[in-house]
Amino acid sequence: MTSFKKEFDHKGTYFEQAFYNNSIPTIFIHGVGLDNTMWYPQKKIFEDKPIIFYDILNHGKTTKGFRKLTFQDFSQQLNDLLSYLKISKINLVGFSIGALIAQHFTSLNQNKINKLVLIGSVYKRSKDQIEIVQNRYKEVCNGKSITVGSIKRWFSDLYLKENPNVYKFFYNLLENKKNEDFLPAYKIFVESDEQKLNFSLFNIQTLIMTGENEIGSTPKMSEDLHRDIKNSILFIIKDAKHGATIEQAKDVNDQLNKFLFN
Repeated sequence: MTSFKKEFDHKGTYFEQAFYNNSIPTIFIHGVGLDNTMWYPQKKIFEDKPIIFYDILNHGKTTKGFRKLTFQDFSQQLNDLLSYLKISKINLVGFSIGALIAQHFTSLNQNKINKLVLIGSVYKRSKDQIEIVQNRYKEVCNGKSITVGSIKRWFSDLYLKENPNVYKFFYNLLENKKNEDFLPAYKIFVESDEQKLNFSLFNIQTLIMTGENEIGSTPKMSEDLHRDIKNSILFIIKDAKHGATIEQAKDVNDQLNKFLFN
């Protein structure tokens, strides 16, 4: 098994990278409240590829303490990481808020993107859909845990029953986070529809994926995103919810492999 190099860049971003030479590396951005460990199925299957995983601001081992965050902050973080690693061109894979960060980064740095992958991205949420996430945000602000509800939205009941280790993994990850670090990032996820991007300007190859049973980042959202990003491919992941990268890892990895590495 490939040994990942684990370190911090000059700004305190924690990252793990597999060895690569002159080929274009693929960078993975995790979801809100999680960290780079959520990509364990991808680390295992793509261990012989040039890949990099990092923790976004206020998450994992990366610098914390930001009480307000913006998509510009997250884009700057990624730019700083690329500068530290002396990388000029990447493939970029984003999940959930990571998909939104990837979109905002791409809108400012298309010259640095070779291929783009958006997994479980929200897009053009309805008033009712926005209200649902606003209510969850308020619950966290009031000290209520949303961990159990999140895990049940992310995975099928049968999968959790047959894979209690997955439930334990995500439960521990979500419960051990500090709300003062989580909330600034969650706030921009909740309010992301207010920051519209002009996808007609995107001219790079893009793969868009979401689970067919996803209720937060619905298939319709991905269909709309696919329609607005002209040079894109849409793949709806069968028998999957928000945790598709784990529950249906084979299908997700097959699509990633075909799109990024073949």
